[in-house]
Amino acid sequence: MVETLARSLSRSRLLASLLVRRQVEDPESAQRFLSPKLLHLHDPYLLPGMEAAVARIDDAIRRREAIAIFGDYDVDGISSTCLLYDFFRFIGYPVRYRLPNRLSEGYGLRGEGVRELAAAGIRLIVTVDNGSSAVEEVDLARVLGVDVVITDHHQPPEALPCPAAHVNPLLPGSLYPFKDLAGVGVAFKLVWALAQRLSRQKKLSDELRTFLLESLALVALGTISDVVPLLGENRILAKFGLTALQRTQRPGLKKLVEAALDRGGDTKLDAGHVGFRLGPRINAAGRLGRAETAIDLLLADEDAAASRLARTLENENSRRKEIERGMTETARELVLQSVDLSSDRAIVLGCEGWHAGVLGIVAAKIAEEFSRPTVLLTLEEGKARGSARSVPGVHICNALSSCRQLLQGFGGHEMAAGVELDASLLESLRAALNEAIPLEPHRMVPDVDVDAEVRLSEITERFVGELSLLEPFGRGNPEPLLVARGVLVVGTPRVLGEKGLHLAFMARQDSVALRAVAFDQGKLLPELARPDTRLDLLFHPRISRWQGRTSVELHVRDIAFVRDGIPEPPVP
Repeated sequence: MVETLARSLSRSRLLASLLVRRQVEDPESAQRFLSPKLLHLHDPYLLPGMEAAVARIDDAIRRREAIAIFGDYDVDGISSTCLLYDFFRFIGYPVRYRLPNRLSEGYGLRGEGVRELAAAGIRLIVTVDNGSSAVEEVDLARVLGVDVVITDHHQPPEALPCPAAHVNPLLPGSLYPFKDLAGVGVAFKLVWALAQRLSRQKKLSDELRTFLLESLALVALGTISDVVPLLGENRILAKFGLTALQRTQRPGLKKLVEAALDRGGDTKLDAGHVGFRLGPRINAAGRLGRAETAIDLLLADEDAAASRLARTLENENSRRKEIERGMTETARELVLQSVDLSSDRAIVLGCEGWHAGVLGIVAAKIAEEFSRPTVLLTLEEGKARGSARSVPGVHICNALSSCRQLLQGFGGHEMAAGVELDASLLESLRAALNEAIPLEPHRMVPDVDVDAEVRLSEITERFVGELSLLEPFGRGNPEPLLVARGVLVVGTPRVLGEKGLHLAFMARQDSVALRAVAFDQGKLLPELARPDTRLDLLFHPRISRWQGRTSVELHVRDIAFVRDGIPEPPVP
């Protein structure tokens, strides 16, 4: 299979083997994967509820009804809100938007927000990235004379709301071919369908087509940041969206992109920049207070305003990091004191004073470090509210659903959820999750998924260039991880960075020697400097650019020292 695929694509056998590992096994699928096209996107009207959503919004526009967008405070919700708001601004129809306050209101459409919008004269609320569980809130809106159109991507509960329209690829009976859209992906489909309605045909006017293409920058921002699988439609949206993001002329987005690239000295924007540099800055506003600051930045029309707002987000992100460090240390200590990692299938911790806006990040860190689904909650006035993060193989939303009798509210998807309950029920929740999660603890520890064993002679600039065809990397399509065995350390290894945290050395196999950089491995310098040291290296190959010259470099993820032909882990 690999040989046939390599020949049909005129690509290396190694690239073909990486495609097969991703279940891309025939030439047609491989061409679609390596060369995604916008025409491969599904018709937006295949989404359940889309026809009704477009009809209700179109009717509101014709009747000049007041419309409000109800979004969310994370990057997916913020980019969704900006996308829909920008569309209405583009067609010249005034709307307003509202986001819930993470600290005082929590996730999703809430009664307070519905009453506020109704009192302001709003007659149609369009949700983005939320609403599928808002049964009581939709009923309240109807009583107050307000219709609701829901667009969402979260797992719907058994009891569904009854809005004017409900657009969600996960609704019962949905025949939509791709189930993993982010909230901004669903919002993009709504805008696409509305653009077709305004064009009075499926073929869009040039102006609307250009608007949609430029809007892919926001779609990539939300899709990558929400850590949905970068496969299928998400791969197409992220790939074209990254190009739009790098070329954007929006002052706010441009400031974020420039900062992300300048920090690493890079020239090409990739999914890593979005996930680890742009996303956290946008998230910081909602985590620590006012998510509207991020929307103001993304919608800014003037450079001066964009620069001021970008500085505000940078300051908020620095404050977020400081809070996060302290909470992570406390949570780690609590795990070691109170969790039996040999038998417990979930970590459930609560603490007074924990910042609600940072719980999700810390829960993700604890879940990764200890290989357990993790629920972290802040305790206040007898209530517990917080975030859950999971590990591969455990659908956290389904597990929480099994414990719903203990919860005042929850919602989310396979890997992440929000939770509310009475503080006195934390131990009950821990016990219930231990019963609900079928996976045994030892099976939650992730295996290192190596893509291929290679010789260093195979790691050429041409091959690394081929690997770029697999981008964007992310969940469902990780960056290829390779192993080279028995390589010899040559020359003099040295540490990098002011604190000597990182390690650089030359690795030779046969007649090929390549520079290797091992981040956070500086402590291994004494072992590495011994004569005739041989290693097994786990690495990602990269192209290094310096003073106009390019070369292959190995970014080492792990090292095993080979002694008497037997790999050994490094001395702690």
